[in-house]
Amino acid sequence: RGIILTNRHVVGTGPFVGEAVMHDHEVVEVQALYRDPIHDFGFLKFDPSHIKYMKLVEIPLAPEQARVGIDVRIIGNDAGEKLSILAGSISRIDRNVPEYGHMTYNDLNTFYLQSAAALSGGSSGSPVIDIEGRAVALQAGGRSHEATNFFFPLDRVQRALKLIQDGKPVLRGSIQTRFKYVPFEVAQKLGLPEETEAMVRQVRPHGIGMLMVATLLPGGPGSLAGLEESDVLLRINGDIVTHFVSLEDILDSHIGRTIDVTVVRGGETVEVSVAVQDMCKLTPSRLVTFGGCVVHDLSYQLAYTCALPLRGVFMTTSGDCLPDMDDSQGIIIDRINEHAVSNIDEFVEVLRKIPDHEPTTIVSYTITDIHTKESTMVSLTHQWNQINMYTHNNSTGLWDRTKIKWSPRPTDIKPVNVRLPELTDPRAGKAAKLMQSIVSVFCGFPLSIEGINKPRAADYGVVVDAARGLVVVSRRTVLLSLCDIYITIANSLCIPATLRFMHPEHNFAIIQYDTKRIGDSNICAATLSTKRPQQGDPAYMVTFNRTSNTMCVNTVVSDMWDISITPQFLPHWRCTNTETVHYESKLLSDFRFGLVGDADGCVQCIWMPFMKTHKLDMTAGLPTRYILPALDALRRDEEPQLRRLCIEVEPLSLIAARAGGLSDSRLEEIQHANPDRNMLFIIQRIELLSKAHGVLQDLDIIVSINGKLMLHIDDLNVQYTHDALDLVILRNRSEIHLRVETTAYDGGVNKLVFWSGAIFQAPYMALRQQSSNAPSGVYCTDVASGSPADQYELMASYWITHINGVATPDLASFEQAVRQCPDRTYARVRIVSFDLEPAVLTVKTCYHYWPTSTLTKDASTESGWRSSNEN
Repeated sequence: RGIILTNRHVVGTGPFVGEAVMHDHEVVEVQALYRDPIHDFGFLKFDPSHIKYMKLVEIPLAPEQARVGIDVRIIGNDAGEKLSILAGSISRIDRNVPEYGHMTYNDLNTFYLQSAAALSGGSSGSPVIDIEGRAVALQAGGRSHEATNFFFPLDRVQRALKLIQDGKPVLRGSIQTRFKYVPFEVAQKLGLPEETEAMVRQVRPHGIGMLMVATLLPGGPGSLAGLEESDVLLRINGDIVTHFVSLEDILDSHIGRTIDVTVVRGGETVEVSVAVQDMCKLTPSRLVTFGGCVVHDLSYQLAYTCALPLRGVFMTTSGDCLPDMDDSQGIIIDRINEHAVSNIDEFVEVLRKIPDHEPTTIVSYTITDIHTKESTMVSLTHQWNQINMYTHNNSTGLWDRTKIKWSPRPTDIKPVNVRLPELTDPRAGKAAKLMQSIVSVFCGFPLSIEGINKPRAADYGVVVDAARGLVVVSRRTVLLSLCDIYITIANSLCIPATLRFMHPEHNFAIIQYDTKRIGDSNICAATLSTKRPQQGDPAYMVTFNRTSNTMCVNTVVSDMWDISITPQFLPHWRCTNTETVHYESKLLSDFRFGLVGDADGCVQCIWMPFMKTHKLDMTAGLPTRYILPALDALRRDEEPQLRRLCIEVEPLSLIAARAGGLSDSRLEEIQHANPDRNMLFIIQRIELLSKAHGVLQDLDIIVSINGKLMLHIDDLNVQYTHDALDLVILRNRSEIHLRVETTAYDGGVNKLVFWSGAIFQAPYMALRQQSSNAPSGVYCTDVASGSPADQYELMASYWITHINGVATPDLASFEQAVRQCPDRTYARVRIVSFDLEPAVLTVKTCYHYWPTSTLTKDASTESGWRSSNEN
């Protein structure tokens, strides 16, 4: 029949995809055949006809042969080594279940065998063999710092296997009660009479203890019948029961009926009738996914962890759409808005009716602290949060997916009156009115692409056109064009916004909200200054302090310098070719955002965060003159159009330029033209695939652009409006005249391909900046945990050059190639690493759980993105 015995924690309780590797390295697919609801064993199934070269031999099960003192051999993959055979001996056969820790799997209501065997891990599911070659137990766990291992007895395994072989269901009964085996001396302390102990010892002469009620789930049959913790079990249906096997035999054979239970409580005999439930129906067989979140009904195992009622919706993974919720502590969803949810059917029914962008309150608590409830406000969109219901299929072992249709109730957009806080500090002068232009901005990223693996970012922005709803925000907040954006006004109204423009080099983006959502308000659009700040200029920064109160910091401009941010691995967007403003007051370093006004109340720069790494920022002032060209285009109802030279430059001292061949005449010309800054600019990076690539070279020194000396970083801004530029550069100690074409800015990513759990895209700007060669036009930008791509070590940062020998120079050819890969087959993937090391990987497709699809930018859709049909 091709049945493999292993551990429950190997089969898992959710979707399973696996293979079995035979001793001769034949590989066969296996599917989950059975996993016990509570005990640590399960069965996998394979087709024996697929094994062509090796004779299959089954190992007989002999649970009755497990005795104290016998020598055993554990045959497995200890420490990852194939077919390790380790020796040991059984020291106990009546050990209570081992406790592996909180929020993990723990067995219950069974004995375990204990052995002195120095296993180091990797042998889960290994047979424990006696001298006759019979399996007497199943390796389950151990203590890594001690030579102690725990074996699962095979009594219940043998029963389950026989039922499966006979084509019958494996029925499992439960009264939602956890028992513990205690020695007679403990039972005496709990009130067990001597005459009762004597009678039990006479009937069970080999026993040394009895079963005690350890945990009762509130609302369960045992609790409702009147059982209590510390009750000592005496009889069930008139028979003395002191062993877990006897207990489970009775429960499994009385599902849907009642049993008469006799216990000893404080020296008194108590009899109760308890209803027996079907344990398989108490075990979650469905799960729901949305936006990276995974929820299911609270499981039997987790309920026992903290003695919780067996009801509620458990969130096992909070995903990217609920990043504030810490799923490591075990989240139970109590309520969504005003709707209580006690199971996933109620959860789905509430969730699918929530309109896009509507602020939604999720009330939850953790398993570790059921007394404290927390409220989390989120806004969801169906574009990124498709609801899928997965249901376990007993016949195939797969979890079949059903897409839940969103049916949001209609909502009317009603304008809301808002009042922004006002700054009354007289020291702010005319800059005080700028406080009425500051709003909060939240940005969520449903996918990890372009080297960005943050689920969200939040900061402040400034309203620059109240009539059109235009807001300027740092690119540290709007990291990607594929995002959901929300604006909070006056800390009282949260509304969605759309991305209108992201500057490819300067640290700002422009977003837009629907002004119809705003009623009467005191929003005042900030006026942006066109002047370049000078050292010594007075500055008035208005901002919020740590307690969200308005405040003003008066200071003066101390210096301006060109920003330089070190590239990171994985490549992600960095601000380049930008002058930043800095101020004399050290207080400004305490603030992430502020508007720095001049004496006339105009904004001379925006104090904002600049991204260095995912966890590290720097703050500086971005001059508003960089923002005005794009803002003016939007005010004319035009899309900002930019062209780029696609280079990154850094300041170079004149002494270094002279070492590079700068002539004395040029030196005199530069010093005369720019007496306060003796420097030129050197090219540090040139983007791959740009028109400048191959014309310009790294370390070229720019002398002039279109006949004008390049003495200031702003002189490079001429690139944005010209199809070509005339450059004079220093290369190899000689001046060279070049005409260099610029490249149109494409606005960033416009298509993604999803295959085998990985995301692929064309080379993006940061990648093109940091790479010296582009082996392909296909780049792996993210890999989902547990996916085939993850299993077969396809990593983010790999270029993909071929699929099954077919070249994939671009995303279109890649998509065509992967869509021709059959399901459950190996695809040969030729890759080149970020460091340009070639290799060939094999990835086995699994379209049932990891289908192929695409996401394409489409301005005609509400979200701006269109999803393709899955394969």
